[in-house]
Amino acid sequence: MENNGDLLLFLGKWHPLLVHLPIGMLFMAFVLALLSRKKAYTSLAPAIAPTLLFGAASAVLASISGYLLSLSGGYNVRTLSLHQWMGISAALVSVLCWLLYRPAVRTKDILSPIRKLRFAVLSLMVALLCIAGHFGGTLTHGDGYLTEAMPTPMRKLFGWQPDVFTLENVQEAAVYADIVQPILQQRCQSCHGPKKQEGELALHTFNALMEGGESGQAIVAGDTVGSELFRRLTLPAGDEDRMPPKGRTPITDDQIRLIAWWIAAGAPADKLVKELARPEEIQPILLALESGNAGGAAGDGSVVAYEDIPPAKQEVINKLLAKGIKVVPVAEGKNQLMVNAINYPAFNDDDRELLLGLAANIAELKLGGTQITDATLEHLEQFAELRQLNLENTTITDEGIAHLKGCDKLWYLNLVNTQVTDEGLKTLSDLPELRRVYLYQTKVTTEGIASLVQTAQELEIDTGNYRLPALPSDTIVY
Repeated sequence: MENNGDLLLFLGKWHPLLVHLPIGMLFMAFVLALLSRKKAYTSLAPAIAPTLLFGAASAVLASISGYLLSLSGGYNVRTLSLHQWMGISAALVSVLCWLLYRPAVRTKDILSPIRKLRFAVLSLMVALLCIAGHFGGTLTHGDGYLTEAMPTPMRKLFGWQPDVFTLENVQEAAVYADIVQPILQQRCQSCHGPKKQEGELALHTFNALMEGGESGQAIVAGDTVGSELFRRLTLPAGDEDRMPPKGRTPITDDQIRLIAWWIAAGAPADKLVKELARPEEIQPILLALESGNAGGAAGDGSVVAYEDIPPAKQEVINKLLAKGIKVVPVAEGKNQLMVNAINYPAFNDDDRELLLGLAANIAELKLGGTQITDATLEHLEQFAELRQLNLENTTITDEGIAHLKGCDKLWYLNLVNTQVTDEGLKTLSDLPELRRVYLYQTKVTTEGIASLVQTAQELEIDTGNYRLPALPSDTIVY
């Protein structure tokens, strides 16, 4: 009995190969039938019946192999049922189509009353094939396989919006239950959930996640680099071991950072956000969760509104990408960009011309740890969309900060370990949207900070005097 079971599963595993043959043959038959309805292509009509015969026969075989594969379990019951019965129905209707299109043996037979409707029956078969194929893709790639890649205009037309989880109070949120688990559920559990566990890995519960799979421990508490889950999430695009796999919507950089932060903090099961150290890079991501804004949030937790602007010049983007600089949209369907030079520390004043080519589109500019000087900031007033600016660990001085005067939308500024003094702080009081500034290891004084607070009372100033653990995700090579 055990060998018979293995044989049936072996036959069932041929389903992904067999299922594509009838799809192609039956669609070809439909095209032939459609063309033959025109007088110029009536010569194609004799080819319809043979095509349907091969298509129907292979559809029956695909249905049988699909049923055998379903016996192995591990699939969503509802989706499997829909795929199975749509596939069987398509196979049966394809047999009927062949009977309707083949030359009649007699002038009148049992099918004569519906032979005039044979093209309508053929159209029904194509519809059943499409529905069965959709649910088959959902079984293989998870819910949202088709809709998650739908262009924004089509989403608006059909009224479909992707699931977005928000938090009412991020500080009171449980890091694992309210942040990490929803990410895993959204991106990973179609293949590693309660119904299907590829690689013997399940991610739908904390215990299952910590147990790991056939590749070992998915999570090593306190060791981000040593955690197999993190390794798989950060492999280069195209690597066969990267997760989620090719064809699925990739996990975002912010989601990876949240997972890395949780792991580095010891992967606690029940800790709240407020109970863990929150590195500077993590704080705006957490605020974005609270506001429900995919593109980020302002320092006060309000949603950042991105207007519709013309797209950036692709040739300029390509030049930045060629240097290893990361350039991505800050929000889906928007032309504002985030430019991050973390992988190109040699970025210097000679590269600023490339930034000027994207001046109208850059909303987040991260130049921390690079070789820039004040000269790079000379034309910063042209960056009308700039919201976030990272200049930490550079030689920027008050002279460079003076060029921020035209950045009316800037809300976030990181000046950690720069040469800025109290004089430079005077410029910041003229920025209407500025809400958060980091001044640790600068040359500012308590008097200068007190003076700034008096003129900008809503401004949150972080002077540091503490050290936060560095996350491996802070040096991800994209």
